[in-house]
Amino acid sequence: MTWNWELYLDVNGEIPKDLLAFFIRMIPEEEQPENPPKSLLSASETKRLQVNLRYLCDKGLASLTSGIFEKLEDDLYELRMTKSEHNPRFILTAATPQRFVVLYAFMKKYDGAIKDRDKEPARVRLRELQQREKS
Repeated sequence: MTWNWELYLDVNGEIPKDLLAFFIRMIPEEEQPENPPKSLLSASETKRLQVNLRYLCDKGLASLTSGIFEKLEDDLYELRMTKSEHNPRFILTAATPQRFVVLYAFMKKYDGAIKDRDKEPARVRLRELQQREKS
């Protein structure tokens, strides 16, 4: 069974600009918003991200045991892009049915585990998303 991925949408149905800047190269030009943010990823990083997301969709939750994915805490998972000049990280959640939602992305500029300050925006967006899906 194939999974799908999508970007988090705020209460206005829009992708937050901080998240959009990581994915802007993946959106066809005619579908981009007015004044799109500058891409934070190089063309090769965007290509690698597409490959990793395809792998995630093909394998579903089983892909989370691979080296580029890690469970951070309940309902939050990290997608790492190793060997990348910018070291981008993506925090996502597994939503049903068979879909992943990318909640937050950032450039990791330190060694070791992800810090709480980097998880907090994803936690806030996850709570907001869960509240909306309940109603």
